[in-house]
Amino acid sequence: MKDKKKKSKLLKIVMGSSSGIVIMSMIIIIPCLMVLDFFGANITDNYVENNMDYADMYKETLNKAIKNGYGYVPLNRILYFYLEDDKLSFYDIYIDNISKDDNKLLAISDVCSLPRYKIYDVCKNVDTSDQIDEEQNKPFFPPIDFSKTTITSFFMEERIVFGNADVHSAWDLASGNNTLVKATCDGIVKKVSFPYSENVTDTSGGGGNTIVFECPIDDEITYTVTYAHLYPNSSKVKTGDSVKSGDELAGVGTTGYSTGPHLHYQVQLNGSNVDGMSLIDFSDKQPIYNPGLNLPNPNPNFNINYGDKKIP
Repeated sequence: MKDKKKKSKLLKIVMGSSSGIVIMSMIIIIPCLMVLDFFGANITDNYVENNMDYADMYKETLNKAIKNGYGYVPLNRILYFYLEDDKLSFYDIYIDNISKDDNKLLAISDVCSLPRYKIYDVCKNVDTSDQIDEEQNKPFFPPIDFSKTTITSFFMEERIVFGNADVHSAWDLASGNNTLVKATCDGIVKKVSFPYSENVTDTSGGGGNTIVFECPIDDEITYTVTYAHLYPNSSKVKTGDSVKSGDELAGVGTTGYSTGPHLHYQVQLNGSNVDGMSLIDFSDKQPIYNPGLNLPNPNPNFNINYGDKKIP
């Protein structure tokens, strides 16, 4: 029971205006952060810090689920349940958190209504959790054919590349050289930079060949999307071009600071990096519901090490 309590999910503390509430909040939050540090994960701002211990398990789960046609579930949602009961497999939690109707991430209150999860302490305090409890807007088209892709690094992953530690600001989507990458949203091409005429790694080359475009979603929201490490001479657009979701932009390469052919897919909002995978609409690739997929299964053993350097 003691270990189980230690692994309970940190609840989001909403600060009040009075000093008494603030003080009580700090009293609660500091021990909770110490607990999560002990187990190697701090859950904050919808991503997980100190995630290296979970990275391989999560990438294996991601690749299996998305190639099977399921939508996207972030690591912080999986750990919300796993940190309370590590007998649950990542894959089972992943599938349970996807809507069978539209392939989106389920509201946390809906997941906590399932018999498997309603008994957990984290589901008894769901109203104060930091988990999404509403339907999400999914304005993006997939930037690449995920059936031909292996996710080798996720947003905010802590990793080591070429002997250097970093926190990844984007997604790495590995595929064969010249695999087509497509516009993930309607927008305007702001930059096309293809300094590399050979498809080679350059550890001082940053993002290598890149395309940057801006996508206004409404009057208030405009995303900036960067595709990096692109194949030489593969660009199908130029600066100033208008693009539509699904338009072909270029091919996958390994130019610049890259360990192999892959698409570096990075999204920013108002200058800050955001989780680009959480914006992708997976509804056109819904899996056939098979209850057998939700039976308990052991966590897989694997090792993936692939990535790139943070780029401007």
